Amino acid sequence: MSDAPGGARFKARAGLVSVMGLIYASGCGGPYGTENYVGQTGPGLLILLLFVLPWFWSVPMAMATAELSTLRPVEGGYYRWVREIFGEYWGFQAGTWAIIASLLDNALYPALFGKSLQHWFPDMPWWQQNLAAVGFIMVLTFLNYRGIGIVGTTSVVLSLFLMAPLVWVVVAGLMHARFNPLVPFRAAGVNGLGGFGSGLALAMWFYSGMTEISTASEEIKRPARTIPLALVLVVPIIILSYSAPTLAGLAAVGNWQSWTSGHYAEIGRILGGPILETWTFLGSVASYAVIFLAYLVWYSRLTWAMAEDRSLPKVMTRLHPRYATPYVTLLCYATIYSVFVWVPFERLLVVDMWVTGAYSMATLALLVRLRSRGGERPAGFRVPGGKPGAWIVVILPALTWVVALYATARQDWIAGTTALLIGTVIYASMKSVRRARAARPFGS
Repeated sequence: MSDAPGGARFKARAGLVSVMGLIYASGCGGPYGTENYVGQTGPGLLILLLFVLPWFWSVPMAMATAELSTLRPVEGGYYRWVREIFGEYWGFQAGTWAIIASLLDNALYPALFGKSLQHWFPDMPWWQQNLAAVGFIMVLTFLNYRGIGIVGTTSVVLSLFLMAPLVWVVVAGLMHARFNPLVPFRAAGVNGLGGFGSGLALAMWFYSGMTEISTASEEIKRPARTIPLALVLVVPIIILSYSAPTLAGLAAVGNWQSWTSGHYAEIGRILGGPILETWTFLGSVASYAVIFLAYLVWYSRLTWAMAEDRSLPKVMTRLHPRYATPYVTLLCYATIYSVFVWVPFERLLVVDMWVTGAYSMATLALLVRLRSRGGERPAGFRVPGGKPGAWIVVILPALTWVVALYATARQDWIAGTTALLIGTVIYASMKSVRRARAARPFGS
């Protein structure tokens, strides 16, 4: 339990609109940053994946999360569900995989923010960019420190700000369409299973994040109703946010080979002049901020839950006496991320998908396990179609993940396997220490 004064616990402060903003942030945050992959995979293949993969990955994950959140809205979400149903070992694995994913992914956004400042200050040296990234981390961590209500409101405002210029791009792009956005189907060099695997891992990364809302369930008003409703409303918006601007930009501007990170600002300049160029650029900055904000909520709550279950140091369970936020955990994440911005590293996208898929599979397995128990049907959202419907929701993303593993294993099996096994090594070490302490004579 938390050692916050007066037995303080998390307080339900986030309503439907705030939850929708947080889900949008963690599940998308806009298409900014995806431009590099147009040239790497090919426009036709990327657009196909953007439209098709959600039905095999994010939609099933959202439905499973909605039903499980109805059954058991608890802080720590999927980590706690896996631990309660499958035991301490598998709960620890799910939590460890999620933390690894956080370090592979969320540490990147402050660095991207720092680099984006070169748009205004081309001569800014690297160390000033990194200092700006640290400032980015401090400001957004402070908002998290103040509570999920402020984070949710900020996420809604930033999401609306970054989406507005995209609507302009879509409308202007479709009105000035000159190119077939599906040609060529794939880029030169993207051939065979390896190329498909890279594109598949990319699209899975785009559409991940549906399960994360469960980790802050106790801070959401009426979570058994709010979480399913928010997922139903937001997932279609996420799909359109990725696919529509990409489709419109390719149709109006073409030149797919030259698309690189930040290219939406160039598309904005072509379709709307300096105003839209500046707005789309600022939208990309808002995208980095809103994604970082949301994931800091999810990962800090998951880490807090693991600490409360004695899988991490107890000091990380402390809640702020006024804001009821896990301030020690937030400080730890802020410190780690502030160090990472000084380390030259690239996102290990494929490894990220290996571990994200792993804890997602553990979550999906819960749905089948609970359905097999039968019993009285609970009120609230339920995956339609009875047991066959539940199996479909589980099998589609499971097959997608297995295909991605198979397609990427040739080049990435060592890093991926290492990431999957780290939790087992740490858990075995912890058990050995506990046994040694238990065997120690009293008073020694």
